[in-house]
Amino acid sequence: MKEFVIIAGTQNSGKTTTAWCVYQRLLPYSDATQMLIGGAQVENHGEIVYKIPPYDNFPDDFKAVLHIYGYTVAIISAGDIDEWLEDDVESVYSEVDFIVTCLRSYNRAGSSRRMLMEKYSKDYTKEFWVEAPNMSLTHPMDIVNSKRPVADRIANYILVQTDYRQLV
Repeated sequence: MKEFVIIAGTQNSGKTTTAWCVYQRLLPYSDATQMLIGGAQVENHGEIVYKIPPYDNFPDDFKAVLHIYGYTVAIISAGDIDEWLEDDVESVYSEVDFIVTCLRSYNRAGSSRRMLMEKYSKDYTKEFWVEAPNMSLTHPMDIVNSKRPVADRIANYILVQTDYRQLV
């Protein structure tokens, strides 16, 4: 069964940062990983890749495919533009069990949320909301650490759906 796991929140709430934290959390359980940033395949061992200055605190969007205990998980952080998200989902849909993606909170014509709900309604199953950013946090690691609790809940949700429980 395919399952969408949605990281939801408002603009600049830290959805992509949360997706990176989910990737970091799941990476040790993966026996094979493919990572794409800006459409190019890159070698990544869990480090967050940031956009070039002046956007130092903003992680780059990415697409990763991880193989975990016989299941395949895709993480697609760029979910703001429905056509791009649809292309990314279609590129992995047939080979994955879980698709983790980021969506803004609004549901209107032309939104990624509406596209997913209409096209993949039978697979649209679980949402995790990201809190609005704490504006007092300025250091990138503080920002990342503030998103780890929800990322841990998402990763744990996915791991529980796999055979992880039988292996620990």
